[in-house]
Amino acid sequence: MAPGYLIALCLDAAGVLGLGLGLTVLRAERRARAGELARFLRSGQASDAVPFRVAPPPRTRAMPSVRMRTAAATSASAVDASDALAALRSAYAAPAR
Repeated sequence: MAPGYLIALCLDAAGVLGLGLGLTVLRAERRARAGELARFLRSGQASDAVPFRVAPPPRTRAMPSVRMRTAAATSASAVDASDALAALRSAYAAPAR
């Protein structure tokens, strides 16, 4: 086996071992936190803990209210082609070849 492959294999193995060790440490920390929380809740001091305040929802709207017009409320002059509509039509019109 060429030395480059051997070095790559060793580095891969070290990475896998490091990943496994890291996951084991994270699992142990999570179990320790869960155990501390369980002991705290069983001790009866949870009712003495400082309650946290939930922030009220903001009173502002994410989007301003939009009034929709019905088809009967629109006039014929409002439906006429505007400059923007004319520009879109000319931009997407098929070129004459």
